[in-house]
Amino acid sequence: MNGNQAVSEGAIKSGIDIYYFYPMTPATNVAGELAEKQIENNHIVLELENEIAVINAAVGSAITGAKTMIGTSGGGFDLMTEALSLAGIAESPLVIYLASRPGPSTGLATYSGQGDLDMARHAGHGEFVRMVLSPGDAEECQEITSQAFYFSQKFGVSVIILSDKHLAECLYTIKEKPVITPSKKVTILKKYNSYESDKFGYMTESPEIVNKNVENRLKKQKEIEREAEKFSQFKIFGKSNSENVIVSWGSPKGAILDAIKDIDAKFIQFLYLDPFPMKAKKEIEGKNIILVENDATGQLGKLIAEKTGIIIEDKNKILRYDGRPFFADELKKEIERRLK
Repeated sequence: MNGNQAVSEGAIKSGIDIYYFYPMTPATNVAGELAEKQIENNHIVLELENEIAVINAAVGSAITGAKTMIGTSGGGFDLMTEALSLAGIAESPLVIYLASRPGPSTGLATYSGQGDLDMARHAGHGEFVRMVLSPGDAEECQEITSQAFYFSQKFGVSVIILSDKHLAECLYTIKEKPVITPSKKVTILKKYNSYESDKFGYMTESPEIVNKNVENRLKKQKEIEREAEKFSQFKIFGKSNSENVIVSWGSPKGAILDAIKDIDAKFIQFLYLDPFPMKAKKEIEGKNIILVENDATGQLGKLIAEKTGIIIEDKNKILRYDGRPFFADELKKEIERRLK
């Protein structure tokens, strides 16, 4: 199956109730997959007039207790950011499938890229907690989708599943049965709005209540970080004792695994980007680090520097930003060139 089919399967196995969308490559096919199976699995797929309507309707469904998911690409996600902040203050559990393509604007509408990591981490105004998870193959698409439902329901946050066209539409062979994380629905019956509110949901400007609300929302970050340690936040492949470490996330996984088969290197694949897995620091500290990403600015490299203080040298960044995915033979030559 391809990545979109796997995300759909993960959502169904997680008990999804409703999926809202407005068509945008490469996320659109998730709607098709879910629509085909909505009768037998008792969920609803609904296309609305635009992405703003999609996320606002999703927030409404989520606060009534429905397991809710939406899907889009970068340009559509741009339109959703105001309501992402609404979800943040309402603490509504929402799963967002963000399948990236090259930007800015329409960019390369039917090609692949990983340029939306910064946006996924920082979109929206004000300070609120969200999660950003990124699978690297179809098996992980199912597992990560189920984890997204688990965290969103448990903590009342938005969880972004960050994919791209290459992962969404490439076919994979699944060799192991995906591990699906069960999740319970969370419903808190009260009034909801976009203002700071008291415990009954009524608007307030009380400094004591506002301070408490802000602190409670941010407190979730530590709780999520502790809970995330129960899951595989990153994976290690290749020669575990090697001084050469390749770091990446998402769809380059397959090409990297093929490229390093006979190279003295280990590969660290990040599945959790927010919260960042600090245990990975000891795996890369003091090593010869090579960054592989489908973007022009090395956004994972910037994230690693922000969280660990470890700077990856520009000469060790293998970046592709022409809309094409990495190919194993080309990537192998680039890695070997940096190991000389």
